[in-house]
Amino acid sequence: MRALPLTLSVALGASLAAASACTEINGNYYCDAVKAVAYENIGFSGSYDDVTSMDDCSCSMSSTSFSGSLAPMNEDVSLHFRGPMTIKQVAVYSADSGAAKAKIKKRDGHHVHEKRHELEKRDQHLHAQHHAVRHDKRALEIVTEIVTVYETVYYNPEDDVTSAAEPSPTTQTENIVYTPASETQAETTSIAVIKNPVEVTEPAQATETQAYQDPTDVYTSADPATTSSSTSSSATATSTTISTSSWSRFAYYNSEQGVSNGLTFLNNLGGTNGSGTWSSCWGSSLSYCNTDGVTAASEAQVLGDVLLPSNTEVIMFTDTECGDSNCGYYRDGIPAYVGFTGDTKLFLLEFSMPTDTSSGATYNVDMPAIWFLNGKIPRTQQYGTCSCWTSGCGEFDAFEVLSTGSQYLTSHLHTWQGTDNNYGGGGTSDYFARPTDSTMKAAILFDGNSKSVYLVELDASTDFGDSVTADSIAQWISSSATVVSIAS
Repeated sequence: MRALPLTLSVALGASLAAASACTEINGNYYCDAVKAVAYENIGFSGSYDDVTSMDDCSCSMSSTSFSGSLAPMNEDVSLHFRGPMTIKQVAVYSADSGAAKAKIKKRDGHHVHEKRHELEKRDQHLHAQHHAVRHDKRALEIVTEIVTVYETVYYNPEDDVTSAAEPSPTTQTENIVYTPASETQAETTSIAVIKNPVEVTEPAQATETQAYQDPTDVYTSADPATTSSSTSSSATATSTTISTSSWSRFAYYNSEQGVSNGLTFLNNLGGTNGSGTWSSCWGSSLSYCNTDGVTAASEAQVLGDVLLPSNTEVIMFTDTECGDSNCGYYRDGIPAYVGFTGDTKLFLLEFSMPTDTSSGATYNVDMPAIWFLNGKIPRTQQYGTCSCWTSGCGEFDAFEVLSTGSQYLTSHLHTWQGTDNNYGGGGTSDYFARPTDSTMKAAILFDGNSKSVYLVELDASTDFGDSVTADSIAQWISSSATVVSIAS
């Protein structure tokens, strides 16, 4: 156990109103309902520990370097869905040419509010699965809403930090599983009053050095971090300069029509129904997902038009099988497929997340989620320590419910960017409304040119056709959005 001094860079003004407008529910803070979120400045140069062998219950790794726009999320990624959920449509597009890629710039305009909060316990995944471990991810952030940026003062409350003892391992093997630990919060008891507002044109940075507690997540192994998202300055809006070139659809799924092309449906039930593998060392591997969405299959199937119950996960890869050089190392005996590659790609989704009170699930009860992982993670050990997750190869949570029955969908980027440990990346506590009674259509754009990822709720009439014009994409991402700028 140790506590570090807490240093807050506080910008007063509208930030007080922002803090009072946020609501705490089950330890998580929620601020404003939004229709769009933009993550900016994603990508850095670094390295992670890549699995090279899983033989004889020993996980061998070697360092792998990465760089570039969106790195390390510019590597192939898998797309994950957790119930309760119905997945109605999934369409994946690539730009026909470089000219079709989004090029984002800033201009003056209507307010774009960025929210981050103090005392927020982030991303409680609890991704428990068959032969898996319980994960509980938390991080602490600052909340600010900057309309006019004021002078910055630094407040250092030496005695207002609390922490809890680090969890003790229940097993000490190559595959470490931790028991839950008590929660840790970093707290302040007062806020400085600031006068003399000043005009600025560059973003005002908010940083935090916080009390550190190893969470129960088995992936987490690093020491404390600074929060890495920065706060925006005065009012900005995103505008776009995109050519009229189109984007072509290369993968599509429609549950009602029973149609799928370019996709493979998997889950984590290896060792059952003749699919994948299971071992006492590594648990269940990837397996083919059956049409019911809850069992494994001996060969590839198309997911049916079904309701996935709580804590049931379906994973989508492309239909390209892994070879000797396109996936890196992957576990023997699994259905191994390539994820979605490149730093520029577009996902259109239609889904609903109805309330589930009767599935009998033990973990992740009524906590639906949609997220992306570096494809190497599920191809080795998604729920355990023998994957590159521990060292920061990347996860992006697009739409995630953080507590049972919550009606709020949050987002978060998990990389080591800005901190050099697990508490890098960043997120926001502005939220999308959970679609319980009807479907929601959404766009997730990975744009390598602007080093950005956009989440946008789309109009119900949006068509997931064979192509999407760049003008349509420009319109989607030009609206007012919560902006999360990831620290370099």
